Amino acid sequence: MIVAQRRGKVAEKTSTVQVDDHDQTVGNDKNDGVPLLVPSGAGPGNVRVATVRRNFCGTGPFDLHWLNLDCCGLFCALFTYGLHVYGVYAVSVILLPPWMSVTDATGVRTTSLAGMLHRFAFTTIAALAVISHFKAMTTDPGAVPPDAQPIEDESERPESEGLGPAQQEKNFLLNPPAHVKRLCRRCKSFKPQRAHHCSVCRRCIIKMDHHCPWVNNCVGIGNHKYFLLFVFYTFVSCCYSLTLVVTRFSTCGVGLVGARSYRRGHLMQHVQRQAAEVVPNGLHHDTCLDRPSHLLLILGLLIEAILFGLFTSCMMFDQSEVVRSKLTHIDRFKGADVGGSLSGVIEVFGVGRQGIDSRFRSDWLSPFVRVCFPSSLTDEVMGFCRPCQSQNKEVTKSTSMGSIGAQSNGRTSMVEIL
Repeated sequence: MIVAQRRGKVAEKTSTVQVDDHDQTVGNDKNDGVPLLVPSGAGPGNVRVATVRRNFCGTGPFDLHWLNLDCCGLFCALFTYGLHVYGVYAVSVILLPPWMSVTDATGVRTTSLAGMLHRFAFTTIAALAVISHFKAMTTDPGAVPPDAQPIEDESERPESEGLGPAQQEKNFLLNPPAHVKRLCRRCKSFKPQRAHHCSVCRRCIIKMDHHCPWVNNCVGIGNHKYFLLFVFYTFVSCCYSLTLVVTRFSTCGVGLVGARSYRRGHLMQHVQRQAAEVVPNGLHHDTCLDRPSHLLLILGLLIEAILFGLFTSCMMFDQSEVVRSKLTHIDRFKGADVGGSLSGVIEVFGVGRQGIDSRFRSDWLSPFVRVCFPSSLTDEVMGFCRPCQSQNKEVTKSTSMGSIGAQSNGRTSMVEIL
């Protein structure tokens, strides 16, 4: 056996990897095709020590925390956070105070109960959208680890009775069974049936739908729920702010204009006297906003709500078909057919404490509840197994999906990250 020792720059983290004697390379996805070379001719019992980088954040198999460091994706993520912060500021500070507030005799303005409720509700929705976005960006979307092994299931062999050798070979290549170890030509590791390689993350992702620059991550089996929650709460915040803006500017001067239309002596004088009354800070009661310059901020909020409301509504409609059919856009393009014991909704939102139940649960709307599956169905959902974790639980102390370990030809390999 060959033992490769990896030492990281952060806190001198080390990982010991045992690989088979016949393997001359250990893939290093961080360099995307630049493998960690193990000298050839090393016989049994010989030890070779090598060092690789273990970053604090990244998408490599040995990185501590999942985060795509793509510059475009990071900019889009920060821009998304800025849009939500702008929406909260425009609604809570600019739109609501002159509308839902009470001014006492001393000129002190206090936000009314309705104003506080609207402010709290809108801020909560925006916060849930930001939290869902952060979870979708920093959660492993389902990257296939280097020690992934195919699931042995003889029943999944393609039917070949009555076919000639040439037709059998063609049928095997076009529709290989799940237990066949397909290797990704980029990752140089096992590629399950539902996995697709992402050129940005440089990993094979289980049930990869697409790489979304707005969440700076792939959308896969691991973070599909968080992505849907981000889109949903963004859509709700856009509809909420749009409703508040339209309601405010359609009602802020209706009472005054209607009163003036009577053209009657005492009532006319009373309304004009109220319109001319000035509060101590020099602002009139009949204005829709505190300052004319605030109109530009509200106009920006209106444009943001319309554009992103339409965008997120289209995304929700598009993703509804993906959830219902369990087929991602890539699978549908390739003409694949996905089966399994779980429905599409359960595969996205996970199972509850009561077991498999496809009915709506309140935890579907919570970005703080992780998606989990029964241990008996985990291999089926992911499409691979990890023998080193199932057979060496006492020895293996793996902290990420990227740890290396395998079992072949009766030799058991294991990983220990200290």
